[in-house]
Amino acid sequence: MAGRRRLVKGAVVLGAKYGPQLWVAGKALREPAKEAAQKVIASEQARRAAHAHARTVSDGSILKVYRGDRAYWVVFTGDTAVTVHPMTDVPLPDLIRGADLTKRVRTDERLSPKDRLKDHAATALRRAR
Repeated sequence: MAGRRRLVKGAVVLGAKYGPQLWVAGKALREPAKEAAQKVIASEQARRAAHAHARTVSDGSILKVYRGDRAYWVVFTGDTAVTVHPMTDVPLPDLIRGADLTKRVRTDERLSPKDRLKDHAATALRRAR
């Protein structure tokens, strides 16, 4: 029982001491965290839309390319680029210029969680630069 009282007392003391600072930090960081989460969700929705579109074309595949800090998914039929998700005003040839076309993902191939984790790690490293 004494250990529990000590733990509660320590939590109350630390809460009183650092609580206001945590509140201010939470308010300041709420919007950037919300924007980052929305960006990730939008990228995932674009990937799903591109994957669904690639399933409807013959010999469909998708390729993730970057323009600035945004990720775009280019849909291919065979070796021809068809469209991009999310939509952009950049022409397709400019978007895929310099991209490694051997990294295209076929619609019948499913990315393993390990491959998805590698992709997320590469994205995080690219943002850190």
